[in-house]
Amino acid sequence: MIESTLDQVAETVSGRVIGDGAGRFRGVGTDTRGDLDGRLFIAIPGENHDGHDHLAAARAAGASAAMIEAGFMDRGGALPDGLDVVAVRSIRPALAAMASAHRATLGGVVIGITGSSGKTTVRAMAERVLALKGAGTASIRSFNNDLGVPLTILAASKEDAWLLLEIGTNAPGEIAALTAIARPAIGIITGIGRAHLGGFGSETSIAAEKASMLDVISEVSGGVAIVNVDGSAIRPELTRRRDSSLEIITCGEAEDADRHLDERTVLATGGQRIRIGEFEATLSLDGCHNAVNAIAVLELGRRLEIEDAAIARVFGALEPPVMRFVRHLVEGVLLIDDSYNANPESMAASLGTFSEVAAAAERRIVVLGAMYELGAASQGLHVELGERAAGIADELVLVGEPEAADMETGARASGFAGPVARFTGVEEAAAFLGPRVRRGDAILFKGSRRVGLEVIVEGLIKPGEVRA
Repeated sequence: MIESTLDQVAETVSGRVIGDGAGRFRGVGTDTRGDLDGRLFIAIPGENHDGHDHLAAARAAGASAAMIEAGFMDRGGALPDGLDVVAVRSIRPALAAMASAHRATLGGVVIGITGSSGKTTVRAMAERVLALKGAGTASIRSFNNDLGVPLTILAASKEDAWLLLEIGTNAPGEIAALTAIARPAIGIITGIGRAHLGGFGSETSIAAEKASMLDVISEVSGGVAIVNVDGSAIRPELTRRRDSSLEIITCGEAEDADRHLDERTVLATGGQRIRIGEFEATLSLDGCHNAVNAIAVLELGRRLEIEDAAIARVFGALEPPVMRFVRHLVEGVLLIDDSYNANPESMAASLGTFSEVAAAAERRIVVLGAMYELGAASQGLHVELGERAAGIADELVLVGEPEAADMETGARASGFAGPVARFTGVEEAAAFLGPRVRRGDAILFKGSRRVGLEVIVEGLIKPGEVRA
């Protein structure tokens, strides 16, 4: 992790030191409830919480110094006794500059991952494979924005063999800006889909935003991009960059991909058997989309000279990230918690995978939450989702209005004749669903993070559950 002085930081971020600038700190932190011993506390301002309100708590938690915004002092803010600070005009750009400078000191390979869906799963898979090369640093949870990416970089050590970063976006220009800070030598673009349509307007614009990562990587000597080309929107972006110095390796189900899925067999006990050219392995994760994710991770491992046999062993021992198609077996009921987030493509992947793993269930209940940030396309995409769910579910529980009504419209238009229950919030849905669940059921939970479907899952999981 970063180790420096306030004087050095001030020079990097054009800040002003108040106190002893020669005192050293090791690492940074943003949460006074965490380990701040000897660290630089970053006082991040926000709409609901302002780090400047917690400077005394940071000092009490062991922070040796803090980064604050100069406006805090101008407004009459007081510093706790014994806390040295570097005052900057704005925290976020200062944090970015600090991370960029630290990135220049790192000797390990840096890998960036972006895409509309699958980023966190690919990151989790890649982290296990990269561990075979030695110690490294990876994004915590989904730290993929203008705070999370710099904080992850600052957590990396000069001795790390690798640094693995998720890079996300909610608005045009963010991918290029974050990639410029990270300067990865290898980039992975997972599936391109219709997430954040409200901010981008079209899938073509989303593809252009994700592909902007490649322009930064092309400036790195020996830069490589591993790109899922199953979505057509990304292909023109690759064509425009074929003459650059960047090496582009395509992957996916598509037969024209450089690395494609040749065979896939769903296993009754969970997971699947996959073949990618000469590579064969048991992948413990469910779903065709995860088989495609494995192609990208396999290519990454090979680029770093990790043996196929070692990669195969990792694939066989993987566990899904939290709330991403996690199986729970509770008193004969199979609960599938895929509630972390949702967009049209991840919804389709989840429903398709559920149809495979729940094929033998006596009753299949699909609990769907609304999808957000879809702009003018929202109504049509929720109707489409209902149409898709109609062919898989025996019963539907839909949460979040008016999107739930649109999902029911789509399901009924596709001939769905089973029960449909619609609710505004998760509390009502939980009260309805709990008494209805019976042995032999398989239940899928999938929706946007704001819906909070995990609340229903947690209510159904009893002490002593058995992981499926």
